[in-house]
Amino acid sequence: MKVLTVEEIGAWERNGFLKVENFVDADELAGIRRIMEDLVEQDPPDENTLIDIDPVLADRTDIPRTEKFRALMHAAHASRELLETYTLRPRSLDVVEDLLGPDIVYYTDQTFLKPPGGSGAPAHQDNAYWDVFWSGKGKLSVWLALDDSTLERGCTQFVPGSHREVLQHDRDFSKDALFGGAVPDLDPDQLDFEPVELKAGDACIHHGEVIHRSGPNESDHSRRGLVTIYFSGRCTYTDQPSEWFPHRMIPARGHVYPGCVGWYED
Repeated sequence: MKVLTVEEIGAWERNGFLKVENFVDADELAGIRRIMEDLVEQDPPDENTLIDIDPVLADRTDIPRTEKFRALMHAAHASRELLETYTLRPRSLDVVEDLLGPDIVYYTDQTFLKPPGGSGAPAHQDNAYWDVFWSGKGKLSVWLALDDSTLERGCTQFVPGSHREVLQHDRDFSKDALFGGAVPDLDPDQLDFEPVELKAGDACIHHGEVIHRSGPNESDHSRRGLVTIYFSGRCTYTDQPSEWFPHRMIPARGHVYPGCVGWYED
């Protein structure tokens, strides 16, 4: 173990998610916010990023363009500064290594902007979408709060222990729900969701198969969260780059194994 305690790793294995307070300090948080704000303000967007418009806000004429953004993808592929100072920093990788093992690759990131009035996300498992492209169990997300993430602002909610089973998902990427919608025949009212509220600078790390969702932002403040996705170096590649995830993997730590994730940034 490099950073996490035995108790924290036990909670991760039991629940499928783990809250880590003060994942970044105040100076690091300020730097990440600056980078993200610069990327969001670019018009047209940086060619390496992808902007997703919130369908609830798309037709609003009374708010600025940037306040309609639901998500910005691939920030660290557009910003070498973000990649070096946050995505690949030793502190981030030490935590990931405690959970995935010593061989780590960076897949991509998603910044969920969730402006006031922004919509939530339905219950889903991340691996149901990633396994279209990558097979293997070793995948996780580090959800860093750039603003306080409260229940009123639509914080992420998890079903503890739900990471032990992969469910069938709707993969229609054309739908308004981000990444194709929710899990057919899954009744969220029958599940015990645990909201995880975060202070800015805290992180919640979640397993690729834990069921989670978020609510709409009913406050007057944005709820920005930078989600960085890491895979074990032993995952295997199963498909071609997609419209949503067009970038190459970047080795972060450890070894590259023959026949495993061999699709890398030059």
